[in-house]
Amino acid sequence: MHIRRRKLPALVMLVVCYAGWGQYAYAQPWIPPVGSGKIKATVRFYHSDRLFPQTSFSTTTTPTHSKLSETQFRIDGEQGIGQGWALVYQLRAAMLTKSKPKASYSASGLQDQQIGLSYGLRQRAHFADAITVNAIIPTGRTSTIPQLGTGALAVEPDYEVGVEHNFGSRLAYAGLSVGPRIYVRDGVTQVRASAVAGVGLIRRLTLTGTLFFSKTLASNALAVSTTPNASEFYNILRGGIGLEYAVTKNVRPVIAYQMDLAGQSIHAGSRLVAGVSWRY
Repeated sequence: MHIRRRKLPALVMLVVCYAGWGQYAYAQPWIPPVGSGKIKATVRFYHSDRLFPQTSFSTTTTPTHSKLSETQFRIDGEQGIGQGWALVYQLRAAMLTKSKPKASYSASGLQDQQIGLSYGLRQRAHFADAITVNAIIPTGRTSTIPQLGTGALAVEPDYEVGVEHNFGSRLAYAGLSVGPRIYVRDGVTQVRASAVAGVGLIRRLTLTGTLFFSKTLASNALAVSTTPNASEFYNILRGGIGLEYAVTKNVRPVIAYQMDLAGQSIHAGSRLVAGVSWRY
């Protein structure tokens, strides 16, 4: 995978984007009213046959003898429960295959699940922020090769902020979520951040862009199979572009392409995402 190809999602994210976020779906940090919410179901096809360097966070990759493929099924949801609160969750299952020249390993089943509570701070028409506290439940098996989970409980407090602005008949938006993920058993901590933006191409079609960053701070969380913290090591910068089509006001099929832009001691790959979001 060439470095020049990796820059495309990042360049897209530098553009001021236009879309109708508030027009079709409640989204954090805008808290939905009680009884309302959104569900987004996706399937993700990931493939990698390259590695980022072990000693530094870099865009450079090298070929590897092992190939990693994953088909992941994911449901993201939020449910308004009143008084400015919302229940949020990410439910995951996957089929993974790791192939080497003389052997191939596969695993399938549940991955770690995420569930949390969001509380809206300032909830205005064109600006909102919220605090979310998530718990990452270790339901994914660690005895399989490749592993399906970390085998450790974690908590993730996030601060989320979103803005939107009208440009004529179009609505521009951007959102940011940032916070640590802390593993309870040993205090290993990741700093994580995600950003989203979009542009309305035509009346029903929206172009979106995303960035995701994770950096493990603890020196004892090594990416070595003999350490108990290997699955907690996650140093990655990922970018993506996607399209959403409004079949109705509340139902939108989505498709996206995501690429690992930089990382450390981890596979470098890309994935195709397809699914549908439903507001209720």
